[in-house]
Amino acid sequence: MSNGFWKKKFLGIIGTPQGLSCCVSLNEICENLSDCPNGSYACLSIVGINSSRCIRDVKEVCTGGIPINPVTTCSRDTDCSPGWCDLETQNCCNVDPKSSELPMCPDRLTPLYAQQKCIDVEKDMVYSGTSEQKGGLCYKGYSCPPKIKRGSDEFYGVEIFETNISCSTERRVSRQYSFMFCDNQTGHLWFMGQYNVNGDEVTRHWTHCQKNKDCGEGHVCVKEDLGRFRCYDDPTIEVNYNWIVVRLLAMFFVPVFFLIGIIVLNVKYLD
Repeated sequence: MSNGFWKKKFLGIIGTPQGLSCCVSLNEICENLSDCPNGSYACLSIVGINSSRCIRDVKEVCTGGIPINPVTTCSRDTDCSPGWCDLETQNCCNVDPKSSELPMCPDRLTPLYAQQKCIDVEKDMVYSGTSEQKGGLCYKGYSCPPKIKRGSDEFYGVEIFETNISCSTERRVSRQYSFMFCDNQTGHLWFMGQYNVNGDEVTRHWTHCQKNKDCGEGHVCVKEDLGRFRCYDDPTIEVNYNWIVVRLLAMFFVPVFFLIGIIVLNVKYLD
């Protein structure tokens, strides 16, 4: 058969969706799994491609979990419903109901493979490596929130922590996300810790809220336990203490220098 036939058979695409692995987009065309090589995972349709492709190995599409059908590229989890956006493959993935392994962080809420990878991870060591995000807990090679939940036992880290779970500041944080808030800048859920980015203890207010704008500028609405929502100072705002000191010194010394100047002028005038 001609080279043109095989090019159509194996490439047979109208463009390649941005972010989609070339290995998947160039896989064999199929109508069902029987058209695929032995041992293939599935025959799935792909958003942006006019024919289905053989997925030889599920990890071609998802580092953990299973692909959403049709295979869909993503940049954040709002692109995926249900499921999460796999940061490594940039495809939408979901929990495999047939697997005994839950692809979640120890908090059982944060999708493991939607988080950044840790560095210096030791092979076969579940808790090993270094998180590049301060306060992160390395679990199976990924940076997870410093919150571990085992039954009724909960532990919250001392540092705030950003997840890649998307949220809206115009809506109340869902009930399952205890001690979390929606960040005004990133649109991601953060875990509230004991200390803010400046190393100061987080300030909690008695004002109740439903969303951030109920608390005013510079504050966030935190979903506490038992369904309570309360205003806190935004712990992600960095404070330049050096600039504050400079301003305070200026406020003190400018009037002093002004007064000294007046005294000097008066002395010269009297002379």
